[in-house]
Amino acid sequence: MRRFRTIAQLQVTQQQVKTISRLSPTAWITVQTVSEQTIGVVLFAVQAALLGPHAFGLFSLVMVFIGFCEFVLGLAAAEALISIRTIEALHYQTMTTLNLVISLVLGVAVFGASNQIARLFSEPELGAVLRWMALLPLLSAFCAAPLAASKRELRFRPIALRSIAGLVAGGVVGLALALLGAGVWSLVAQAMVQRSVSAIVLWAAVPLKVRLVVSLRHFQDLQRFAATMMLSRTMNWASAQLPRLALGFFLGAVDLGLFSLAARLSDILFQVLLEPKVSVARIELRRYHGSPEGLEAAMQQLFRQMSLVCFPLCIGAAAVVPLLFHAWLDPRWFGAIPIAQMLMLMGIPCVTLYCTSALLLALNLQKWEALISTVQTLASVLAVVCFARFGIVAVAAALALRPMLLLPLPVLLLKRTCRLPLRLIIRTQIPALVAAATMGCAVYFAGLAVESLIGSVADLLIMTALGAVGYVALIALTMPGYSRPLLKRVLRQCQGLSRSPNPG
Repeated sequence: MRRFRTIAQLQVTQQQVKTISRLSPTAWITVQTVSEQTIGVVLFAVQAALLGPHAFGLFSLVMVFIGFCEFVLGLAAAEALISIRTIEALHYQTMTTLNLVISLVLGVAVFGASNQIARLFSEPELGAVLRWMALLPLLSAFCAAPLAASKRELRFRPIALRSIAGLVAGGVVGLALALLGAGVWSLVAQAMVQRSVSAIVLWAAVPLKVRLVVSLRHFQDLQRFAATMMLSRTMNWASAQLPRLALGFFLGAVDLGLFSLAARLSDILFQVLLEPKVSVARIELRRYHGSPEGLEAAMQQLFRQMSLVCFPLCIGAAAVVPLLFHAWLDPRWFGAIPIAQMLMLMGIPCVTLYCTSALLLALNLQKWEALISTVQTLASVLAVVCFARFGIVAVAAALALRPMLLLPLPVLLLKRTCRLPLRLIIRTQIPALVAAATMGCAVYFAGLAVESLIGSVADLLIMTALGAVGYVALIALTMPGYSRPLLKRVLRQCQGLSRSPNPG
């Protein structure tokens, strides 16, 4: 009897392994993103209480100077390799070599200027931290080739495993050092270990040869896409990092730490809700090149799915942020509550922005995607410079309004370059927006009414459940033609799981 039970258990285990291996690309990206954010939130929950806003503000300043290679060189190189129709091994090797050389030069520059940067911001510890973190660009640049190879083949499993392994290893080191009182150095060690482990795992999973060589012909192939992608990614990086640089200069490391926490929470939402679907759409939409009817139907589906998921979670998260902070953090962080609420509401216009970027990149219209990124960056810098004297909350309000005020630009580009009608872009998102806004208002005012009557954690759980039930009910009433088939599909999947073999 024990033997038969063991065989049954083995069969179930094999079936689970096959099911996991057959996960869709979107599912793997979602697994990666959810794992990243879950581990990150757990680490931050402990480190925030131990380190305080100043340490996180100091680390944010460091990443302004160091993060360029990771967020610009690495991503631009990967996108250029993805954009090439017929790729060869020398494309990967040439890009890896050039990336490493540029990263080395930038790392040396940061190392040499570390003391001057520390004096500029009146933060003596900043110089030593910059000198150690100058090694980080080399580790990040080394991953561009295997990252692009995996994405080209829609093999997101190695990418997810690489990310999770790096986060776990770095998190263990960072948390241990934070508990030992290492301060900002716990964050430095965490970043170094995370990038090192990620690079090793990714190269081990992707069958590419590590060879440092530059081919002029292959460089010319890459240059056609890399130049515009470099501009686009530079603008995306600057849009996020230059405001932090200005905040650190005008308001100091503590206010920057509050802003970094709020931005971290909004980034969690965007990375979980927007990036998985958009990353896959950027590849899948390439098939509709030259097919206007198929492209219109695919974009309508993308806008509907993104708005149905993103709008309620962004608006609902903004409504429960006060309860979250009171249950989670100490009063040192309460100044970040209104900042986090405003930044989370940015998810509403960002649905259109992200979907537009995915389509433009899929159709190799990188110059228009670079235009959007450039305008967004200039608007971000202008908002910080103009409103910094009024305080951190005023800056957050200006940054949150920026994507909404600039929304006509991507809408016009979709209409003119991709021939997408205005009704498809706007009307598709209205039902989800109305339902999410109604739910968010109800949750926010209900939270005010019951605050302090129950425990903070209980308030948070009750309001979250209330919002979820209310939103599902509103969508079922306003979009029955779409919600009912979706509900039936979910129920069928649940029934299939319940009928799976039982090892007992």
